[in-house]
Amino acid sequence: MRHIPNVLTVLRILATPVILERIWARDLDTALILFFLSGMTDTIDGTLARRFGWSSKFGAFIDPIADKTLLVSVYMLLGARDFMPFWVVSVVIGRDILILLAAGILKLTGWVGEFPPSVFGKISTLAQLLTAGAILLRWPAEPAPFFYATAAMAFLSFGHYGYQIWRKLN
Repeated sequence: MRHIPNVLTVLRILATPVILERIWARDLDTALILFFLSGMTDTIDGTLARRFGWSSKFGAFIDPIADKTLLVSVYMLLGARDFMPFWVVSVVIGRDILILLAAGILKLTGWVGEFPPSVFGKISTLAQLLTAGAILLRWPAEPAPFFYATAAMAFLSFGHYGYQIWRKLN
């Protein structure tokens, strides 16, 4: 039973190529259903791990990889298929790359041991999920407000991570 969260995480990873194939084929209805179910597995695996103490080192390692793999690849393909402007894809993925680089360098140099997610990072991820879901749902007819909100949250969370790093270093 204690492996259920990890199984759900692996299922999310395995669903990602299927979601991408459905987006590529412009079958947004199926992609939306699979994307939604993948999001639900993320919620369920985290809840089970916390509630029943089913956390593991593997789960702590693979869960964020599964999340980023899904979101980054969906954003890249939505941009490539012209469902989303390239600038939104660039802001979201650029933020992730810069944060990963900063966290990796700080961890390798020993300046900062822990690099926990911030509340703004979680809100940014939620905005990304809602934007991708809105595109797949094809609602609203003009999704520009979703794009601007997602970009704004990406910049805000990036700034907050920068502030957290600055505070830890000083």
